[in-house]
Amino acid sequence: MVKEVTIKIEDMKCTGCEGTIRKRMLTLKGVYDARANFKSGMLLLNVSSGFQMPEADKAIRELGYTPEKHSK
Repeated sequence: MVKEVTIKIEDMKCTGCEGTIRKRMLTLKGVYDARANFKSGMLLLNVSSGFQMPEADKAIRELGYTPEKHSK
């Protein structure tokens, strides 16, 4: 089963940020699609049941960004 997860990321500043975050998210287990938008500060993930939110948070932080809020 695929579901959508939204993560608020306040500190995306450009399309380069979007691409960096998207590329990294697509390497995580259970992530089928990732769309980042710096203007809205939102990251939308399509994920399977194998997805782990802590792994996504950690990956975002390792890139130098701050995940703010999540919704499932």
